Amino acid sequence: MPQAASMSAPHATGLYRTLDVTKNYGPVSVLRGISVSLEPGRVHTMMGENGAGKSTLFKVMAGIVRPTAGALYLDDEALSFASPHDAHAHGIYLVPQEPALMPSLTVAETMFVGQLPTTGRVIPRIDWAGMRARARAALATLGLDIPVDAEARLLSIAQQQQVECAKALLRGCRVILFDEPTSPLTTHEVERLFGTMRRLRDEGYTLAFISHRMDEVLDISDDISVMRDGVLVDSVARADFDRTRLLSQMVGREMRTIPRRTGTTATSRPMLTVSGLAHSPRFADVGFTLHAGEILGVAGLVGAGRTEIAETIFGLRARDAGTVVLDGQDISASPTYEIIRAGLVYAPEDRARHGTVLPMTIAENLTSGLIERVKHRFGLMDHDDEDRIGAETVRRYRVRCAGTDQPLRQLSGGNQQKVVFGKWMGLSPKVAILDEPTRGVDVGAKDEIYEIIQGLAAEGMAILVISSEMEELVRLCDRILSVYEGRIVAELSGDDITPDRVGQSYLSHAGLSHAGAAA
Repeated sequence: MPQAASMSAPHATGLYRTLDVTKNYGPVSVLRGISVSLEPGRVHTMMGENGAGKSTLFKVMAGIVRPTAGALYLDDEALSFASPHDAHAHGIYLVPQEPALMPSLTVAETMFVGQLPTTGRVIPRIDWAGMRARARAALATLGLDIPVDAEARLLSIAQQQQVECAKALLRGCRVILFDEPTSPLTTHEVERLFGTMRRLRDEGYTLAFISHRMDEVLDISDDISVMRDGVLVDSVARADFDRTRLLSQMVGREMRTIPRRTGTTATSRPMLTVSGLAHSPRFADVGFTLHAGEILGVAGLVGAGRTEIAETIFGLRARDAGTVVLDGQDISASPTYEIIRAGLVYAPEDRARHGTVLPMTIAENLTSGLIERVKHRFGLMDHDDEDRIGAETVRRYRVRCAGTDQPLRQLSGGNQQKVVFGKWMGLSPKVAILDEPTRGVDVGAKDEIYEIIQGLAAEGMAILVISSEMEELVRLCDRILSVYEGRIVAELSGDDITPDRVGQSYLSHAGLSHAGAAA
């Protein structure tokens, strides 16, 4: 069995390339003749709007999806994968956008799924001690202090992503593909990951990376390729690329700057009032009022308790104390289905686990919260009406798909997020809690989602936005609450809403400056 990768151990890496790779799903061409080369000792970043085909290309290269046509080569060896295990055997590993750890297993166990180490010649048995030791070594290589005996379900999404990175090294892989690994991470966690990537690059590993964040791309990349509509439209060295060129190639049009939200549609009518809310040990004494037409942001480090606050308000976690009042109605003790009926919805951060059913069609996902509104015949749902509702939502939110009968799992991450968004907005709620609403969404689609959110606020909806992107909060919000270790430590409004002041409002409590965290 492969040992945990040592940062000082020599690794034979090679040139990994695709030649005219095409992937079709029925009549839809997701990839059209992609030829790209990943060189050892370099970080190659793939960019493009949602639906451009980036993640599909990585899945083909990692043996998860079989191409319709084209070829893969590692050095001069032609490869054909029947499964991801075949790719692992050739030293190729995909760190996925959505972590897929088994929640009931320990961290060590989930890292060794499919390759449990054994000991004993006569009667082989699982080497539990050796497995834990090797898991610790792989995590330590990335500078991670994650207990290997903890259940995977207890990890934050950031920690789950980090464990996936460690699994690549554990398998001794020489080519590592990162599909938006930074999307759930804080600035400090991103820099730690980038430090690891730079060390691996300097030791000759072949690395590829997908990101929608401009600063990350221009920081970490040696080579940058841009995809649009399943076609590779540009591929150059980082030194020859700049932000303007990057954006214009991605979207095929000139991007406009999204201005800071200066006007407001907020009214004096309280729509959501939270008082003294607590859920030990994650947060305590949380209180705020959200008004009709207002966009209220929640900032803070990953693990600060932001998502737990939202889940408690929505009834997914039991409160220890406090009250939640929705438009004059006390919903503190109400089950989630009654909270939804009362007019509060929650679009979660982790769409794959909580926001969607990936094998279901787009239409089925979009109408899953609207069962009572879909027409019925003889006790059965009218699928024509279901498709009609789905098609209207697809048009409104500009979901790129082959049709509403396409399985959701075939869409890019950003388009999946749009479906989650459309599903909840179809209920016409009074209050919407949006947890990382543009996670995994490209720069072009973000513009569209920002316009949607501001449009909903203009119609009178009260919106709570949780985001790890300070620029997003600055652009969208009327007010911002900063959370640190489960408590609201600052409230910003008006001219105080700048990236520096938002970052400083919670980083100062962690003994960090905004500049230091971003360095």
